[in-house]
Amino acid sequence: MKKKPLFKRIVTNLDAVICGVTLTICVILVNANVIFRYFLNNPIKWTDEVVTSLFIWTVFMGSAYAHRKHAHLGVDIVVNLIHGRARDIIEFVMDILQILILILLTYISAQYVCALIWKRGIVFQWVDGALKYVGQIKYTYTDTLRIPKWYTGIAVPLGFGLSLIYAIYFFLRDRLHLIKAKPQEESEKIIEEGGAY
Repeated sequence: MKKKPLFKRIVTNLDAVICGVTLTICVILVNANVIFRYFLNNPIKWTDEVVTSLFIWTVFMGSAYAHRKHAHLGVDIVVNLIHGRARDIIEFVMDILQILILILLTYISAQYVCALIWKRGIVFQWVDGALKYVGQIKYTYTDTLRIPKWYTGIAVPLGFGLSLIYAIYFFLRDRLHLIKAKPQEESEKIIEEGGAY
């Protein structure tokens, strides 16, 4: 089998790469801060903020990667007891519900990021019987490093959005059969269903 070029493998697995890089940086920074705090008695003040931001990226990109690899945990005891057409209908309905919930989560998290970009507040207020300008819209920044908070928050809609894209793709491929699976994907599907390892 021909090996893909490195760039194509990175782009194809970008969610996994981001997850791995952010988690690695988190581990390095936490360990460095422990050494600085307990051995050198001089903690690095900004590590908590950076590690928290990177961990959010790790969680949401990792969630999208797990969705792509069908690695999320699921309770399927009842579904496994049902066979035939009834099982197909239940799985179809579950996939539709999953897509609807991911649409909702992506939309809500995008609104959250918009709220992080602009500090909400009263911009206009009634003064002496007239509507007057009393303030301005400001970007929100982190406390220590003073970087925009949306740099961290954007990971949430990206993670949910990627999961949504994967869910729609799997729905079109596995339920509606509108997309033909590649040979590589067929072997992954056999493994997912408990087949050959």
